[in-house]
Parts: sequence; C-alpha cells; structure tokens
Amino acid sequence: MKKELVKHNSIIYKALLKYRYSNFKLQILEYCDKNNVIKREQYMDLLKPTYNICTVAGSSLGHITSKETRMKLRAARLAREFKKNKNPMDT
Repeated sequence: MKKELVKHNSIIYKALLKYRYSNFKLQILEYCDKNNVIKREQYMDLLKPTYNICTVAGSSLGHITSKETRMKLRAARLAREFKKNKNPMDT
C-alpha cells in the first residue's frame, strides 16, 4: 500500500494508512439498472462523499492523471485506432 501511495498519491490510500482499514467499510448503497448507473452515481454525489475523486459522474473532470497513465492510455487508444483502420488486404 505504501508503494502505491508513493506511485499514485491517492487520497484513499493515505486515509487507509492513516486511519487503518478497520475504520473503513465498503458498502453497496443501491442496486440499479446498468442504463441508470451514471444518473444514480451523480445523485449519490449530492451526499458529498469524502473520498469521491470525480465530482461529475462518468467524467474524469477534476481528476489528475499521472504522466505515466496518460502515456498508457494514449498507447492503448492508438493501438485501437490502428487495429480499426488496418486494411485486411494489407496482411
């Protein structure tokens, strides 16, 4: 966990280490249809959860992504685009 904290500087990792695991719980607040997930998540944001990373459901707005993660995401996107645009006659 300490390694992850150094690597990602996550607020939840910091809290888990500082306050100990036993002071946290993971709880399912609601089950919903998969077509309503974003809408329901945004509704849950009205509760102002302490460890919520993104304030807009379904968006990474406000979330700071590391340079390493951005490079991995870029490489994955380029690979998908290359695969999608590859002409079957080229092989």
